[in-house]
Amino acid sequence: LSIALIYMQAGDTSYTAVSAYVASLNGNYPLLMNVAMILFIVALSIKSGVVPFHTWVPDAHSSAPSPVSVVLAGVVIKVSGVYALMRVYRDVFLNDPKIGTALMILSVVSILVGALGAIGQTDIKRMLAFSSVSQIGYIILGVSTGSMLGFVGAVMHFFNHATFKSLLFVDSAAIVHETGTRDMDQMGGLGAKMPVTSVSSILGLMSMAGIPPLSGFWSKLLIVMAVWRVSPGFAIAALCLSGLTLGYFLILQKKVFFGKPSPAMEAVTECGSSMKLVEIFLSAVNVLAGLLFPLLIVYLSGRGIL
Repeated sequence: LSIALIYMQAGDTSYTAVSAYVASLNGNYPLLMNVAMILFIVALSIKSGVVPFHTWVPDAHSSAPSPVSVVLAGVVIKVSGVYALMRVYRDVFLNDPKIGTALMILSVVSILVGALGAIGQTDIKRMLAFSSVSQIGYIILGVSTGSMLGFVGAVMHFFNHATFKSLLFVDSAAIVHETGTRDMDQMGGLGAKMPVTSVSSILGLMSMAGIPPLSGFWSKLLIVMAVWRVSPGFAIAALCLSGLTLGYFLILQKKVFFGKPSPAMEAVTECGSSMKLVEIFLSAVNVLAGLLFPLLIVYLSGRGIL
């Protein structure tokens, strides 16, 4: 419907033609164009899992087989929704400040609601699904600034989320396979029994929480810096809300890996070698990316991009 309305007014659907039409309006959009822009952003927000269009995400992750959850969280949501939103906002709607303000509000609400939803879960896959909603909020927050710094931070977090969230869903798949349950209240004491999974989970969650020197720290830093230039209040809110990420990270670690194992967990062992190799590889990517991101930032700064 949005594309149809845009075609009715711009006479074309190519990026070049529509962006030229948007530029010619100089911010004075007719009613149908406003409707088309709203519909397009809403549709892509649904695909991205942005609050309040996020309700399908926890059910999809928890219902899907574990390998599908890895692909869904690491690739599908971001490629089909977030990437499209980034391209359309920048290349078609030309970083319109009204859309930017709306995206900034939606992103901060997504960060908050996703984090609070994660804290309230006992199902490990639903917790990680809600955390995806929260982390997508950070990507959209960077995009909403309309600045090159914000876009670079968003793209970096795009990559980081794909790696650390894939790692965490692989970890959850290993835990569910070995324990036979997704209920974290029935777990405990698995750190000694599944050391590789435990360490990789810590690395993934620390990266997601933005703890240096892991990769998630650098992308969140760039996003917060970009938002600070536009709206210091939103930047402070985003920074403070990272504490909630740390909160559900500690809840997951305590319930799953620390404490005494319940009688039902006594026979649990580490996951198979193939799954361990994936955990080690994705953990290494998170660590190496964190160590190399400063060099990328220096390079981009030297080229005048940042």
